[in-house]
Amino acid sequence: MTKEITLESAPDLRRIYATAALRRGSSSDTLPDVRVSRAGIRVDLDQLVAYSHVCRFPVDGILPATYPHLVAFPLQMSVMSGDRFPLPLMGAVHVENRIEVRRPIGTDEVLDVSVWAQDLRPHRRGRQVDLLSEVSVRGEVVWTGVSTYLSRSREHPEAPVSEPPSVGPLGSGGGGPVWRLGEGTGRAYAAVSGDWNPIHVHALTARPLGFPSAIAHGMYTYARTLSSLGPRLPGAGLTSRVWFRKPVRLPSTVRLRSVFEVGRTLSALEGARGEVEHAVVENTW
Repeated sequence: MTKEITLESAPDLRRIYATAALRRGSSSDTLPDVRVSRAGIRVDLDQLVAYSHVCRFPVDGILPATYPHLVAFPLQMSVMSGDRFPLPLMGAVHVENRIEVRRPIGTDEVLDVSVWAQDLRPHRRGRQVDLLSEVSVRGEVVWTGVSTYLSRSREHPEAPVSEPPSVGPLGSGGGGPVWRLGEGTGRAYAAVSGDWNPIHVHALTARPLGFPSAIAHGMYTYARTLSSLGPRLPGAGLTSRVWFRKPVRLPSTVRLRSVFEVGRTLSALEGARGEVEHAVVENTW
């Protein structure tokens, strides 16, 4: 039977990360049957404006497609930091994300959010799990998200791997926006998202976790991609999926390359010289 947990306020992510640094996950091979929810959430307009500024979204009375993830993310971390969760939170890598925008969400609408975990499975580099998020307004589901996290451990070479569609050879095509991401990019996004994971904040906090420098938040580069596509994307009926391929080390210069089709866009975020593929984003409607 599912255990329903209702939170009155958003969990403190800094406290969650501090506590998670001391635990390694349970020895269980099953996920806890728990659903964490928050009701009656009103959008902090100042925070929304700051988020939109950092991610280059317009401020137009409608929530950006990625914004509901910010509301759900603390609940995801609450689930993953639980004593019975089988994977350690620290070191978990966000490898994929999928969102469905069923209709535009006004900035004045009151949101109810629920999060739960499912599909713990082997990966060729360890194990991965999906965190499902559902955002509702007055009982109507208006947005859903699936965040896939990888925990590196014993390898499973035979496990299936989710591969993104090809956007063509690395470095092919011309044009496309070029972004110069400074050393403080991770801190700027953390300030508006609340995600203070140490791998994103500073080189000094990233190195003990295996990174030579701070790396950009995946959801930041994903949001920047969607904001760059702008009016080419519909406000409703959008399904968007991102595959995070290689971390973007900070500071860095990257280029976005896109292909446009009827009812579909496909984008690759690459190194400025086309030497590495950082992320692939597919949008369909």
